[in-house]
Amino acid sequence: MKKTYYLLIISLLISIASFSQGYKIEVKVKGVENQDLILGFHKASNLMPYDTVKTDKNGYAVFKGKKPLKQGLYFIFLPSKTYFDFIVGKDQTFYIENDTADIYTKMKIKGCEENQAFVDYHNFLLEQNKQMEELRNRYQKAKDDKEKADIEAEMKKVSDKYEAKYQEIVSKHPDWFFSVFLKATRQIIVPDSITDQHAKYEYYKAHYFDNFDLSDTRLLYTPFYDEKIETYLDKVVAPVPDSLINEIDKILAKVKNDSVAFRYTLSHLFNKYAKSQLMIAENIYVHLSDIFITDANWISDSVKNELKTKINRKKNCLIGKPAKPLHMFILPQDTAQIEALRIPLEDMKQRGLKIEKDQSRTFEEKVPDLSALIGEYIANFPQDIHLYDTKHKYTILWFMSPDCSHCKVETPAFFKDFQTKLKDADVQVWCIYLERNTDDWNRFSNDIGKWFDFVEKHKFYDKNWLNVWNPFDNYRFKYDIASTPVLYLLDENKEIIAKRIGYEQAIDIILDLEKAQK
Repeated sequence: MKKTYYLLIISLLISIASFSQGYKIEVKVKGVENQDLILGFHKASNLMPYDTVKTDKNGYAVFKGKKPLKQGLYFIFLPSKTYFDFIVGKDQTFYIENDTADIYTKMKIKGCEENQAFVDYHNFLLEQNKQMEELRNRYQKAKDDKEKADIEAEMKKVSDKYEAKYQEIVSKHPDWFFSVFLKATRQIIVPDSITDQHAKYEYYKAHYFDNFDLSDTRLLYTPFYDEKIETYLDKVVAPVPDSLINEIDKILAKVKNDSVAFRYTLSHLFNKYAKSQLMIAENIYVHLSDIFITDANWISDSVKNELKTKINRKKNCLIGKPAKPLHMFILPQDTAQIEALRIPLEDMKQRGLKIEKDQSRTFEEKVPDLSALIGEYIANFPQDIHLYDTKHKYTILWFMSPDCSHCKVETPAFFKDFQTKLKDADVQVWCIYLERNTDDWNRFSNDIGKWFDFVEKHKFYDKNWLNVWNPFDNYRFKYDIASTPVLYLLDENKEIIAKRIGYEQAIDIILDLEKAQK
């Protein structure tokens, strides 16, 4: 008998010990009887479901598990597609009661002081906000300065109550997640002693993350982790690649020692700038890719190698960096001279087709002869040009193909606007013909003829509009060209000002820069 008694005690202790390491959240919701409840957690702007249970006839259900939940802000999702939040901290065994008649004021907590403080604070805010709204309405209707001053004094008392309640919670319970949560929602207040606007900005920027510990992984399970970072990068930091990269490095340094926070933050920023349509985003994406390749031990070597190949192309042509050198052959600015180039073109075509039809050699073996033939043909072009030998305030590189539907429409429109809107600006356009594929020799030679037709039809003749080509210059790699048309805008030092924008935007940028300088 005594042995059996001891076994029962031991069994009970083991049961309690094992459960204390897990979680048990009892829920009773009036108005949700014999229906599904979903337990979930916040992650950025997303509601992430975690578990589902069915309530009994009294609206009662239990969520439980042997492993503790990750601490954060959780919710119970109701069949009505509404939900109410609660805290999951260290104490993960408690009881929640609510009523669908008013889930925001009827919630009660038993067995968890931290969650009870969360509910009490929520109700406190509702009451104080109601008072503040009434005071604002009274202030708008106030008839004299004395009445306004009295109302302002009452408003200050309400604000002081906010502050006192906040300080009471965070000072008494610094180890609570709820305290961390509250602190993270606090905005930085610039001291009144700082009056200079730039100094105010610098103070705000320097202290932006004072209340928000990015390395605290509990904050990942809240609605505002991503928002906090993105607001800083999008609205606080100057939209300049070097500035953003510097601040991103600081953010990653804050989370580097926590593998979960580092992985999430790096991945989030990587995806943010990979999808961004901002011109400067590519600079940041390339920088983050280098970090990914070096430090992301959770991805395979094959993925890293694929990423490395991709960014190596992009590294060639980042905003603010010098453009890669180009050596081009210029199509004459005269229809008669262009027509003269058709004669050797036909000769090149026939000789090329003969080489191509030679069955005794592979294509790779024919390449040297075909290349020599193209080189011989290019010698007929009367003039060549090197990018860094030109001296213009602005250079536009316009990569296009006459077979591209967008190029057919946009190139003539661009030429027209170039001649009218930029006539007084020192701008040179390189309209770069992209054809260089010699796998199909008949098509290759015919496409060159189409380029001639395109230039002649639209009379792209202007001393600062150069129709150029060089099939031996690997500009597709140098400028990461995968589709057409593509535009690069360079300054007088041949540094990239803008890229992959419409020609209208490029013209606007030039005109704005000229206006600003004047």
